[in-house]
Amino acid sequence: MKVILIDSGTTNSRLRLVDSTTYTVIDSEKIRVGVRDSAISGSNQNLKVQLKEGIEKLLMKTKCLPADIYVIVASGMITSNLGIYEIPHIPSPAGVRQFESHSVVCKLEEFLSIPCLFIPGMKNEANEVDEDDLVFSINKFDVMRGEEVESFGLLKQFPHEGKGLIVLPGSHTKFVFVGENKELLYCLSTLGGETLQALQKETILSNSLDSNLIEAIDQKMLTFGFEAAKQYGLTRSFYHIRLLDLFTKCNSNQRANYLTGSVIFNDFQALSGIDLNEIKWVIVGGISPLRKAFTHLLTYINQGWKIIEVNDKQVENSVMVGAMEILLNYGSLEE
Repeated sequence: MKVILIDSGTTNSRLRLVDSTTYTVIDSEKIRVGVRDSAISGSNQNLKVQLKEGIEKLLMKTKCLPADIYVIVASGMITSNLGIYEIPHIPSPAGVRQFESHSVVCKLEEFLSIPCLFIPGMKNEANEVDEDDLVFSINKFDVMRGEEVESFGLLKQFPHEGKGLIVLPGSHTKFVFVGENKELLYCLSTLGGETLQALQKETILSNSLDSNLIEAIDQKMLTFGFEAAKQYGLTRSFYHIRLLDLFTKCNSNQRANYLTGSVIFNDFQALSGIDLNEIKWVIVGGISPLRKAFTHLLTYINQGWKIIEVNDKQVENSVMVGAMEILLNYGSLEE
């Protein structure tokens, strides 16, 4: 049985043709289009066109017909108001069953009338914002689209007992808290990755950093940056990058590690006020080298957790495994 998986984000979309009996990816397509295009243009038409072309190219490369595809499974920002088929976030806590029951099947011309299972995102269960206690109350809110599929895929590959935490570094760092029954309790998000990119591209630090930022992990400099943000504050630690360039022999990779360490310290501040004693394990997924940087600094703060760093192949498989978990729990594909 062949299945097409669509993982659509803010700037890119990934299509995978999967053999569901063996859980193997037959072929894939990466398309440089996401919901940002819809936001800029005010229309999702280009997203529809590009995804249709991606599906057609995937079928052509693998000599498949639309009738050969059992179903398309779509997750991520594709179910947002800027995507293809909007589904409201479901409230936390939520397990595979809750995501399955709120998923929607439909046939669209843009997807060659192949049945498509659209998977919703999740929002933290929270009361209305209290205007008199704005900071505390707004911090209880958070959302995700796409990371729920990745999280379930990681949990399937790394089953553990007790409560835990999944860390997904990327443009937005996601901390996903997991319950004893493998349900997603809630999430916390930061702009960590985007902060690094913005500082490199749009500030005086551009002259002190390479466009790729970290080329190789330097644990010593990561730790120095982490401690600098802790002792002197985030924006002062940012200015240290300029000073390291002017007055030391540190190279651009070392400076990038220092900067990353300071940003990760501030990401960890998102966990302030949360009881972390119940957490038994931490799975670190997401993109590398940020994944390795988070793993090192999680080990450095040493909370007694079992820390598992996922490799590139396991990260790649997580979307497939998570999407298939939800699909296999779904009933009839009839609209």
